[in-house]
Amino acid sequence: MKTGFTRTQWLICIIASIGFAFDIYELLMLPLIVRPALQDLIGASPGTPQFEYWVGMLFFVPAMAGGLFGLLGGYLTDLLGRRRVLVGSILLYAFSACAAGFATSIEMLLFLRCTTFVGVCVEFVAAVAWLAELFPDPRQREKVLGFTQAFSS
Repeated sequence: MKTGFTRTQWLICIIASIGFAFDIYELLMLPLIVRPALQDLIGASPGTPQFEYWVGMLFFVPAMAGGLFGLLGGYLTDLLGRRRVLVGSILLYAFSACAAGFATSIEMLLFLRCTTFVGVCVEFVAAVAWLAELFPDPRQREKVLGFTQAFSS
């Protein structure tokens, strides 16, 4: 049995690793932008009820949307194919994250953060499924999944 990786396998591992690194970067960006975003979009100051409400909404609602669609991601990858779902989810979160930087209202920012999280969560599911399929040997699969997901930390 051949134990080395093919060029295609290496390429997919590298792309998945970069994707996982961007995923975690995008998810961890909100704590850095929430204060200036709320001050600019609604004029709320830290410690006010309005500020606290929107901080909660900006953290909770996108996480729930991402979790829900992450669960549906497995179904979508089986229905539409891993590559199609992977590319679509990467495009969704890339454009959503970019558009969030140009949000003109708090509701628009909330919507775009939701679509960003949906893209990230579905991309993660599709990428892991594709990697698991690409490496049928359990020892290789464990190493590859561990290596690529280490970029998420």
